Amino acid sequence: MAVVASTGAIAYHRISGTIPVDVFRVRPGRVEEITAAVSAGTVKSYLEAVLSTETGGQVSEVLVREGSMVRRGDVLARIVDPELTRQAEAALAEEGQTRDVLLQAEAKRQEAAIRVRGERGRAENNLRKARDDHRRAEELFRDGFVSRSDLEAAATLLGNAEEEARITTAGESTLQALDREIDVFRGRIEAARARTAALTARRSKLTITAPFSGVITKKTCEIGESKLPGGALLILADPSSTYVEAQIDEADAAKVRVGQTARLLPEAFRGEKFTGRVSEVRPTVEASKEVSRANTIAITLTSAPQPLRLGMSVDVEVLTGGKDNVPLIPSAALMERDAKKFVYVVSGGKAVRRDVTVGVSNWDRTEILTGVSPGEDVVTSLEIKDLSPGSRVAIRTPP
Repeated sequence: MAVVASTGAIAYHRISGTIPVDVFRVRPGRVEEITAAVSAGTVKSYLEAVLSTETGGQVSEVLVREGSMVRRGDVLARIVDPELTRQAEAALAEEGQTRDVLLQAEAKRQEAAIRVRGERGRAENNLRKARDDHRRAEELFRDGFVSRSDLEAAATLLGNAEEEARITTAGESTLQALDREIDVFRGRIEAARARTAALTARRSKLTITAPFSGVITKKTCEIGESKLPGGALLILADPSSTYVEAQIDEADAAKVRVGQTARLLPEAFRGEKFTGRVSEVRPTVEASKEVSRANTIAITLTSAPQPLRLGMSVDVEVLTGGKDNVPLIPSAALMERDAKKFVYVVSGGKAVRRDVTVGVSNWDRTEILTGVSPGEDVVTSLEIKDLSPGSRVAIRTPP
C-alpha cells in the first residue's frame, strides 16, 4: 500500500507540481513513557527444580520425557550403583552375623551366671559350716574333749572353704568380662544398623521422584548413561505459577520499579491483551547479547486471556511514566539530522521544517515541548522521496 501511495504521489507531483501528503493535526492528549525489553522475554515458573542424583550411578530407567505432566511422588527415573548395593548388602550381612554372635555371647553369659550362682551358694554354705565346725572344735579342744590334730583338721577345712569362696568371687569377674564383651557386640550391631540405614537412605535416593506436581521442561539423561553425584537429570516446573522474565537496557533500568504495569505481547497470541506487574528488579546488571549490559526483571501476570506455556516468548513493555493533556504527534513523523529533531508542518500550502524539542516518547506518540502548537498539521507521509522544505503540498486526507 505504501508503494502504491508513493507511486501515485510521484505521478500527481509530476503533473501538478504539488505533492499530496497525509498529516496529523497536533492536539493535546496522553502520552505514556514505555520502557521496552531489549529482547523477547520468556515465560518461566516460580516453582522450578533441577532434579539430580546425590549418588553417582548408571541410569537404568527413565519414565518421562520433555512435556510429561507428573504428580507429586511419581517415579521419574531410576539409577543403579552396584558398589552401593554391595556395601548395603555387606552392612546388612555384618549386622546379622554380629547379632548371631551376640546371641551366643548372651547364652554363654546366662550359663555362666547360673553356674556362678550355684558355686557361690555351695561355697557360702561350705564356708558357714566350716566356721561353725572350727568354732566347736576350739571349744572342745579347750575343754579337752578333742585332740590338737582334730582342731588342726577343722582349721584346714575352714581354710579350704575360704579359698573356695575366693575362687567363686573370681567367677563374678568372668561374668563382668562377658558383660563387657556383650556391650562390644551390641555397639557393633548399632554401628552396622546405622551403616545399613545410611546406605539404604542413599539407595532410596537412586529413585528420582517428583517433589511437586508439574511438567518436565528438560530431560538430560538417557538409559545407560553414567551420572556423577549432583549430575542433572530432569528439570521440573509448575505451570500454574508462571511469570515472564525479561531484560531491560541498563540505561533504562533506573526507570523500572516494582509495582509498575507492563504490557505483554506473546508471539503466539498477537492481538490479545495481556497485562502484568513488575514483581522483581534484580539488584545486579549482567552482560547481554542484545546490549552491553542489561537488568533482568520479573513480571507477574495480572490479566491473561489465554494460558501462557512455559518457554513462550513474550515482548514486554513496562509503563514507567506518562503525561496527560500535552501536545502530541505520531512518533513516525519525527525526523533527526545532525543531532536535531524536526518535523514538516503544512503552512501556506508548503512543507515547512520545524525544529522541535520533545518530552515523553514511545513508539506510537511523542510529546512536543517546543516547535509546533496544537492545531498545526504535521506531515506523516515521509516515504515520499521528493518531499523537502519548501515543497508544495496538498493534504490528501483531512486530519
